Amino acid sequence: MEKEFSVKLANKPGELARVAEVLQKDGVNIRSIATEPNAEVVRIVTSDPEKSRRSFNQSNMQFSERNLLVAKLEDKPGELARISAELAKEGININAAYMLDKDANRVHVALAVSDEDKAKTILKCCD
Repeated sequence: MEKEFSVKLANKPGELARVAEVLQKDGVNIRSIATEPNAEVVRIVTSDPEKSRRSFNQSNMQFSERNLLVAKLEDKPGELARISAELAKEGININAAYMLDKDANRVHVALAVSDEDKAKTILKCCD
């Protein structure tokens, strides 16, 4: 299961570098990252959730985490619209979405959703 880590940061220069250095020191790769102006949080998907959790704890960083479902979508226009509409039709909210990577034919998209079990059935996917 993929995880999203939301790490609390001070709104000052060097904070993102500090987070990246903590992960790098323990050999953890950042797969996807999102920031928002003045939000004082960075959201990260990493290559190793267990190591990430341990690294943040050892560095005394405040963080939370949540599960992500990974959908492998055809790499063509409209696929995100299609699955978003299917989830919405069943009353499932998408709380966060990340593009992780892609192969020759598919884009791997990680989603935080309001109902994981129902979304797994609809998306026919997931870890």
